[in-house]
Amino acid sequence: MLTAVTEQKAEPMTDEKAFTRRFVLRAAAGAAGAAAATSMTNSAFASFAGEQWSARRPAGGGRVKIEWDEWAVPTIVGRNEFDVTYGVGYVQARANAREVLDIYGRARGAAAARWGSAYVADDRFTVQLGLKAQTDVWLRAQKPQTLARIKAFCEGFNAACAENTALGGDRREILPVTPRDIIGHVVRVFARFTTIDGEGLAFPPEQFAGSVGSNGWAVSGRRSSTGHAMLVINPHLVWRGYQRFFEMRTRHPGRDFHGAALLGLPWQNMGYSPAVGWGHTVNPIPNMSVYDLKLSGNRYVHNGRQRELQVTEHRIEVRGAEPVTVLERRSVHGPVVTAPDGVDVAVRIAGVLHHPATSALEGWWRLSTATSVQELFKIHDRTPLPLFNMIAADARGSIGALYCGTPPVREHGDFDDSRRRLPGDDPKWLWDRVHPASKMPRVINPESGWVQNCNETPWFYTHPPLPARDWPAAIAPSADQVDDLRPVASRTWLKAQRTITPESLLGLKFTKRALLADVVLDELLAAASAEADLQDAVRVLADWDRHAHHDSKGYLLFYLWSILNVTAIGDRTLFRHVAEPGAVPAGLADPAAAVRTLRAAKAVLLGARAPLDASVGQVVSLGEGRDAIPGDGGSGVVGILKSFEISPAAGGFTKVLGDTWVSLVQFRPGGRTSAQSVLVYGNTTEPGAPASKSQYAVWAADRLR
Repeated sequence: MLTAVTEQKAEPMTDEKAFTRRFVLRAAAGAAGAAAATSMTNSAFASFAGEQWSARRPAGGGRVKIEWDEWAVPTIVGRNEFDVTYGVGYVQARANAREVLDIYGRARGAAAARWGSAYVADDRFTVQLGLKAQTDVWLRAQKPQTLARIKAFCEGFNAACAENTALGGDRREILPVTPRDIIGHVVRVFARFTTIDGEGLAFPPEQFAGSVGSNGWAVSGRRSSTGHAMLVINPHLVWRGYQRFFEMRTRHPGRDFHGAALLGLPWQNMGYSPAVGWGHTVNPIPNMSVYDLKLSGNRYVHNGRQRELQVTEHRIEVRGAEPVTVLERRSVHGPVVTAPDGVDVAVRIAGVLHHPATSALEGWWRLSTATSVQELFKIHDRTPLPLFNMIAADARGSIGALYCGTPPVREHGDFDDSRRRLPGDDPKWLWDRVHPASKMPRVINPESGWVQNCNETPWFYTHPPLPARDWPAAIAPSADQVDDLRPVASRTWLKAQRTITPESLLGLKFTKRALLADVVLDELLAAASAEADLQDAVRVLADWDRHAHHDSKGYLLFYLWSILNVTAIGDRTLFRHVAEPGAVPAGLADPAAAVRTLRAAKAVLLGARAPLDASVGQVVSLGEGRDAIPGDGGSGVVGILKSFEISPAAGGFTKVLGDTWVSLVQFRPGGRTSAQSVLVYGNTTEPGAPASKSQYAVWAADRLR
């Protein structure tokens, strides 16, 4: 049953006053009588959501109004949720058709046949994890109203591509898109995030895997200078492919929501309404277990018995090349893959392949209709996400943080067992149950008046830390396992504030001071000053302003030194003293080793053909051609909260990932909520998309729209 939601009174948002493009689409209305309703009975909805609705839609008289602002951020207004999701499909095609079709082509698992050998790895991933069959499982599990909205999205996307045959370019052979494409994409997104494997236990470690995550902050009404809650949403992911965001506002009676969706998804994954808002950060939830099978041919031992792998041979066609044979292999644990070190291992993935959280997409929709933080968390418990943290605030002044997911129930071991290969022959390590979402860590309205997360353990959502003993064991890292210095910088600042203003909260988000430099640089320079071949490096770092502004000369050298020490930063062996978990560390444990690493960092920098005192803005630009501006921001590894990760490449440096959508939301009762945002790389990739101003300069200036 669709539940009627009290309509929130909302003042027109600032960007509506600046609309420069406007047009009205004829769209579907569905069953004429039901379309105007904001709630309906189960029987009425079943009729509306079925094939009859799909058949009637083209003949309907519904109207979808789409307005693009000067940044190409659309507002989509319809009479009901189906009009609105039709409009979402339409605008995503207008703005990013080729990118979205490329994503769907990968999700179908036959991209190499269409586009060549560069896609073989994607198809192999699909085959080995059995994602086609899993897509069918997820598709069958969707509720009628979920599928009805997805169908409307597909119709809107296909209609836009039919109107303009240039949309999609060389990816148009994917058309028409169907609900199975969207569900396949959802499954693939969760599978990709869950198999980010920093240790290389089963999959190749992705560069900066620990930085693929985000930041999030919420301040309660009693701690805020405004007397009302504030929220900063700040994902930072790779700037392309399935991790790229699309920003939009959608409105129909009972729902008014502004937010961002991963490209190709039919509604927002995070954002805000006049009543409530939330952001996501990637959490270290131990959904993936990796098992060492010690295979002999296709045989392995489990529980004292010899067993045979289930093996299915797949032929991957490759455009312009010979076909590739890929084996889908399965043990009692799950799919079998070959790890980067050549060892065959089995993987068992909670929330995606085993006990899948098939209601997750519907959950995101329902979250957008909540009226409070408490209701957000209850919705998640009924329709859980497989992973992510949720940082939330509402117009009543409340705030909260939630560790989303349904991780496996492990009868043995601790969290660190998710970071090693488990013995596949011992049945005690084979889990069969998952924890209910309602058992996951959470906090609402802590005494501190703030919550935050920078991808670290949930015990540091606020201060004092949450007591890990109050939640199931082995679901999160211990308090002394913090991978980088972002949460240390964040929590240190928050604990020092008596009252938090919107401006200071935004200043925290845009912090470019390298906390690590304040901890170790003086000792590093003292130790290196006696080395003749490092005198130039010592001078550069001594003159550096310890920031990652676009013109901070010397940042790059220190950044490379930090990356070469990343393991020691993560396990705290780099430091001489760490007073308590989450606190600022002190000094260098081994100055001589630090000097050797500085020598290596100097060699890397010069090998990339950059000057020794290079700033980030000297080596990487934002935008293209005459519109390009210097890069700005830095790495979370050194405690910088304005995220801009770069990497040495052949003859220079390349952008890897960074801040994507940043939004500062100031809640007020009575629907007077306001927000400022920036989508760093902009909302469009398609030639002929609605015109838009570049947002790079806004972000580079530490501002929002």
